[in-house]
Amino acid sequence: MITVVGLGCKKGQLTLEGAEAIKQADKVFVKTRLTDTYTYFTDQSIDAQSLDFIYEQSGDFDNLDRAIVRYVIENSSDKNTVYCVNGSGLDDRSVIALSKECEVKIIPSVSRGIACAKPCVGVLTISAYELTSLKGFNYDTRLSLTVTDVDNAFIAGEVKLVLENILGDEEKIFFSGKEIMVYELDRQKTYDYSSVVFVPAKELVDKKRFNFIDLYLIMRILRGENGCQWDKAQTHESIRENAIEEAYELVEAINNEDIDNMIEESGDLFLQSIFHCVIGEDNGEFNVEDSLSGICSKLISRHTHIFGDVVANNAEEALKAWDAAKAKEKKYKSQSDKMQHVARALPALMRAEKVQKAAAKGDFEFNEYSQVLDKIKEEYGEFVEAQGADVEKEGGDLLFACVNALRWKGVDSEVALQGTIDKFVRRYSYVEEKCGGSTAGRPLEELDKLWEEAKKSEG
Repeated sequence: MITVVGLGCKKGQLTLEGAEAIKQADKVFVKTRLTDTYTYFTDQSIDAQSLDFIYEQSGDFDNLDRAIVRYVIENSSDKNTVYCVNGSGLDDRSVIALSKECEVKIIPSVSRGIACAKPCVGVLTISAYELTSLKGFNYDTRLSLTVTDVDNAFIAGEVKLVLENILGDEEKIFFSGKEIMVYELDRQKTYDYSSVVFVPAKELVDKKRFNFIDLYLIMRILRGENGCQWDKAQTHESIRENAIEEAYELVEAINNEDIDNMIEESGDLFLQSIFHCVIGEDNGEFNVEDSLSGICSKLISRHTHIFGDVVANNAEEALKAWDAAKAKEKKYKSQSDKMQHVARALPALMRAEKVQKAAAKGDFEFNEYSQVLDKIKEEYGEFVEAQGADVEKEGGDLLFACVNALRWKGVDSEVALQGTIDKFVRRYSYVEEKCGGSTAGRPLEELDKLWEEAKKSEG
């Protein structure tokens, strides 16, 4: 077993227990002598080996940690070895690595994170090297954050990019006790092993950038005792149409390649999901963690070619793997069973295409495209001859056949029809404008001529 002693963050913070462990040790290693905590060893004339030479030989922190662990284990005393690090001993990367290789006992001192913290409810502490390796890192900014190991300008710049995404670039933070702006983090004069960034907790109304947790908290406030009367009155049923509306507005933004609007509409769609989760929580039905757990579990279980042993070499094979995992999860017994689970609330064209795709996977499909076109001719003839209630039925058959023809060509019928509607509106607007603001009472021949002009004007 190796004893780890936390030296604290400055001279005088070593605990009595830690000092006694060092005194009784047969072998003492110190991670670095480049901080004032090392003066304890010189003041007490204690023979302690500094490991700074390993730092100088290592290309990055991962190599440093592995090299320190290897050296300490290989050169430790069989009786009693002490490894000393700055901070508490619990927040040092090399100690974490050492604990994976052998049994350790930790005698803690003052944490590097706590040492620079201001009065606050709670503090999260993370190494700069861990922070910058975590993709999409975010946290509950009601808590304070300390980032340790900010020991050079390059890693400070990497930390700055993470914090700018979370906080914005003009939020106030502290670098080793000095107040600076986030954008100034990689512009400091000196960086060393003891350099720490402290980010104070932020009140909701003082924030410039927000995250998923903030959205949830805002909805909890709006639905709370002193919240908004309209928000408190809503139910799953009263806002269900909003989800459809917001989804289509996002689709429109995508179609228009309007990034700013995509950002706005994506947020609106997030809101609808959170709104239902908060209503479900209030009703004792489900909460946001249930919804997030469900989608995350689904993504893992259905990507069997990523999280399992299924092989998929291209997008088509990946989709087949997804479909197979979904069928197993849903316990579909047949293709018709799958069809019956296609949501009836979908737009009819979209639902038709999904049903046709399910049938095709059961080999219920025409052999040639010419047969698809023959079916349209057949349904058109029946529609023309239809009378009374049969007009609706035959009209539906004709539309279904047309959806099939577009599907064979790889065209989304819903998108195609939306495009045609937009085109019609543009051309009609042209005709109406040429008619002085109204087409009412104008001869069809005149309107048709103007329509052709509208087509030509579009190129």
